[in-house]
Amino acid sequence: MKIIRPYAITDATLIACNIPETDYPVYASGTTYALGAMVVVVDSNIHKIYESLQTGNIGHTPISSSDWWLDRGATNRWKMFDTLVGSQTEHTGGITFTLAVTGRINSISLLNVYASSVRVVATDVIDGVVFDRTVDMRSDLGINDWFNYFFEPPEWDSDSVITDLPMYANMTIAVTIGAISGSAKCGACIIGLTKTIGDTQYGASVGIQDYSTKTRDTWGNPTVLERAYNKRANFTVNVDNVAVDRLQNILAGYRATPILYIGTGEFGSTAILGFYKDFSIAISYFAYSVCTIEIEGLI
Repeated sequence: MKIIRPYAITDATLIACNIPETDYPVYASGTTYALGAMVVVVDSNIHKIYESLQTGNIGHTPISSSDWWLDRGATNRWKMFDTLVGSQTEHTGGITFTLAVTGRINSISLLNVYASSVRVVATDVIDGVVFDRTVDMRSDLGINDWFNYFFEPPEWDSDSVITDLPMYANMTIAVTIGAISGSAKCGACIIGLTKTIGDTQYGASVGIQDYSTKTRDTWGNPTVLERAYNKRANFTVNVDNVAVDRLQNILAGYRATPILYIGTGEFGSTAILGFYKDFSIAISYFAYSVCTIEIEGLI
């Protein structure tokens, strides 16, 4: 099991992106906004969409006027950096962006993506290109014979996790997310340093918690309201006894901070951005202990 401690992506980090911030008109203090009007607020490390809650809305700054404006989340460009996996950046023809990192990272994860491929290129100012990998997002689920190979509709993996970037300082990382059927989507981009916790045992469980509602009327006719969902998982991890105290302190420090948990690199579904609901460490054996941890992902 590994964790990735996210590196904060700011205006200084995102040095290039092919997605314009033209979702809605930019907020202007002298304009009168009607009920339901949408605006964009772009400032230093602020990239938000707001909806007017009242008619005759003039002179009320969206960031500080919650009675007048509803925060509708990040702009399309910044949705993949807002730590909410369900809110996707979307762009026709594919998504490209470049990050300038201060210090060292060794991992990049793209979650809840809809893409044909993902390419990551890392460049050092002295050595040039030090990493270049393209991940084919096509899934081989159910492709077990030639008939399915030719006639089964294609499926696509939704997560791409790379944890072996070279440990150069101040790298520039260029990412290209290839489009499927015209558009590419990305729910979250997480970069940071990877830390190995221990060896995940077989028997781990993964799933989702669905917030959709399904009701039936008097005659039994169903009504389904689709809502968001989040991932969840339970892992049992073998931890060296010499690392028990350190692990206790690390997890305590991230009790209220979302980080990326990776149960095993063999299954992309075990990569979950979120919090642990509970963990315990049983010091059971001479050389190693057993940590059980329950993870709840962000929506």
